[in-house]
Amino acid sequence: MIDISKIRSKVEKQRNIILKKLGRIKEEDPFASEDRSLIVEPGTDAAVLSGHERAVVLEDRLKSDLKEIESALKKIKKGTYGLCERCGKPIDAGRLEVKPQAVYCLKCESEIETKK
Repeated sequence: MIDISKIRSKVEKQRNIILKKLGRIKEEDPFASEDRSLIVEPGTDAAVLSGHERAVVLEDRLKSDLKEIESALKKIKKGTYGLCERCGKPIDAGRLEVKPQAVYCLKCESEIETKK
């Protein structure tokens, strides 16, 4: 049996961590205080450009994770949490413990991965 309150707490903690990381990345992005048009200017310091590119990649990944977490929280609120979005069957409690934002059961996840 899934302990929804425990899962909700875990997911909310993950959300808070991601929001803090997003804030830190924006602060540390070398272009955060610079004019974005400088990105294509000749002579832009390669280290600064590299730092910005790293920040953008990390920010995109964190935003994707945040989207999954927000979706899990909405499902918890609606009472549909823990059901596979593909087949509608319950997702194994162990899987949800490891990855609370999982949207597919292991069988469906495996089938989707093999099609890629």
